[in-house]
Amino acid sequence: MENTNVKLENKVKDDNGNILYTISTTLLGDGATPMIQTMLGTKVPIGYSDDGMPIYKEFDEEEILKNEQEFMAKAISLQKILSAQNGISPDVVNMIGAEK
Repeated sequence: MENTNVKLENKVKDDNGNILYTISTTLLGDGATPMIQTMLGTKVPIGYSDDGMPIYKEFDEEEILKNEQEFMAKAISLQKILSAQNGISPDVVNMIGAEK
């Protein structure tokens, strides 16, 4: 039986629907601790100063960290399920490198 790959993705958007950043990972059910990646979206100006310089929304680092933590918890939970289905102890998922 072939292992299932699962791609998780969370696109965080502003009030206008613009993607601020995307958090993603691919789970292989191989017992490995998920590695998440956060990519900033395209910066869209929210206005312009009097001299024509674009004004961009500032990123809230604490909000990004909170969202990454919540995303990682979901990824770990799903990785444990997939690993168990593949006959790998789910206990190794939380320990980086333990799957080797």
